[in-house]
Amino acid sequence: MSEFYSERLNSFGTASIPKLVLQFSVPAIISMCVNALYNIVDRFFVGQGVGSLGIAGITLCFPICLFIMALSMMVGVGGNTLFAIRLGQKKYIQASIILNNSFSLLIIMAILAFTFGEVFMTPLLKLFGASEQTLPVAESYMRILLCGAVFQTIAPGMNHFIRSMGHPKTAMFREIAGAVTNIALDWLFIMKFHWGIEGAAWATICSQLVASSLITQFFVKKSSPIKIRWRHMKLHAAYVRKIYILGLPPSVMQICNSLMNAILAWSLTTYGNISIKTTGALSGGDLAISAFGIINSVVSIIVLPLMGFVHGTQPIIGYNYGARLNSRVKETLKFSFIYAGAFMFICWAAVMWKVEAFVAPFAPNDLELQQVSAWAMRIFTAAFFMIPFGMVSGNFFQGTGKALRAMFLNACRQVILLIPFLLILPHFFELKGVFLAQPIADTGAAIIGMAMMMHELKKLK
Repeated sequence: MSEFYSERLNSFGTASIPKLVLQFSVPAIISMCVNALYNIVDRFFVGQGVGSLGIAGITLCFPICLFIMALSMMVGVGGNTLFAIRLGQKKYIQASIILNNSFSLLIIMAILAFTFGEVFMTPLLKLFGASEQTLPVAESYMRILLCGAVFQTIAPGMNHFIRSMGHPKTAMFREIAGAVTNIALDWLFIMKFHWGIEGAAWATICSQLVASSLITQFFVKKSSPIKIRWRHMKLHAAYVRKIYILGLPPSVMQICNSLMNAILAWSLTTYGNISIKTTGALSGGDLAISAFGIINSVVSIIVLPLMGFVHGTQPIIGYNYGARLNSRVKETLKFSFIYAGAFMFICWAAVMWKVEAFVAPFAPNDLELQQVSAWAMRIFTAAFFMIPFGMVSGNFFQGTGKALRAMFLNACRQVILLIPFLLILPHFFELKGVFLAQPIADTGAAIIGMAMMMHELKKLK
């Protein structure tokens, strides 16, 4: 078993916590930013080359894309959590089986996503609020993306394991290669070849093919301490069960995010038609959906780096918890709160001060869309500075293997609190109520998460 051992893994339990947090979080932050680019760059070039109708079409597809991401996260994060704990316990053969079982499950998840998407795509898009104008655009985009579902699961799912094996920079550079490919192909297919919305979809799946190929190559080369092995890819029921249990909390967040975005799209269509009187070709509902597409892109630029930072600390928490070094677990949490809190406060202040500068690049020729987006974004991000408290708390329970508590905290922000407010507030405030639901849910989730985490920390000696 010693062949699997690495000094990089030993550093989890010995190196300086601030140094480890930065060492593993900075590459994870960059990786999450790279993931964000896939949708953000699509929207940017679509806004430039297609217009607001194209942005609305991509936004309507977002709940389905989030569902595919949730399937990948369920296996990737769940397998990686168990993988990191086994590394801390020096059980390297078990760690290898867990990694290979996770790889098999990611392929199975991609097949399920493709089948589900092809069967239910049109009724789902109509349910989300697609109009006669936006439905053909959304279908064209989504049908191409589903062809590359396997690349959408393998790339983010297996990258978690590269970080846990002590190679955060390797994980980062492989995702950067995919992002650079996406940017180049978006420009080529949309701006030069004029393929429209289909060009954005083809650019996305081609870039994800590049990323997933590079990530898989890491696990088959001779220098990799833990490799993809055919004999370990056979599914073990006990490990599969644990992978899904541990991966359920973060994937619940993504599934709930998908559900929330579906309800949100419907609400935007319904109350946008009531509240917005447009002067252009799009209806008020389509304009509201386009505005949310822009807001979602800007929010992704801010929140996904935070999520990357938090996920970057998870191997440190998992290893030290498995090795029973509880003081190092607490110190990791301390620096997580300091760094994450400062980052989000700065971002919140920037959005409140100059929101127009954030939304204008996505709709350079549509002043009406810019105005609606700026107004809505100030409401939507009003409690941004509260997000780190809930996110770090949930990551603590995830990293220590307390799946049900982590799942509850992840569900708080996107289901237990958000969806009821999303359904109730618009009855009183119409479209403003749709955007007001998020800051209220962010605040409530942060308070609940901190209370639960402080109670659990008292038990660690």
